[in-house]
Amino acid sequence: MRQVNVPAYFGPLFFSMLLFVSMATAQSSPAQPATFFISCSTLGGAGINIYYTGVFEIGAKPGPQPRTPVTLAVSPDNGKTWLWPAVFSQTVLDHFQAYLTQKGYKFLPGSASACDVKPTEAATKAAQHKRAYEGVGCSNCGKIVETGWKE
Repeated sequence: MRQVNVPAYFGPLFFSMLLFVSMATAQSSPAQPATFFISCSTLGGAGINIYYTGVFEIGAKPGPQPRTPVTLAVSPDNGKTWLWPAVFSQTVLDHFQAYLTQKGYKFLPGSASACDVKPTEAATKAAQHKRAYEGVGCSNCGKIVETGWKE
């Protein structure tokens, strides 16, 4: 049998890598079973319908505030809660608007502020309902259309 010479630094390096991987695995299974849900809409205008997505889970989990400016997290509520991995509301809205365009609907594009991201489906549905039916509204807009679209 042939013997292989291993540099002296390999042992500590190997064990530090093993420790790092085990820590990363432990952190990837958060203690909280929570996830986040989203609902977005387009904007309204004179005679233009306002389209709403369905409410759906985005697969992000709550996590700690990032320690570096370059991160895979995003906060939907100005730093109170962080989503891991980052799911940007504007990305969801862009996909929804592409769907509406494909269907030939006339709409005004929305921005990320036209999205509700909440930790429960019920809270997201309530926020969507409030925004659609209890908000200031648009006196000359078209109707509210709940499309049921989910990414």
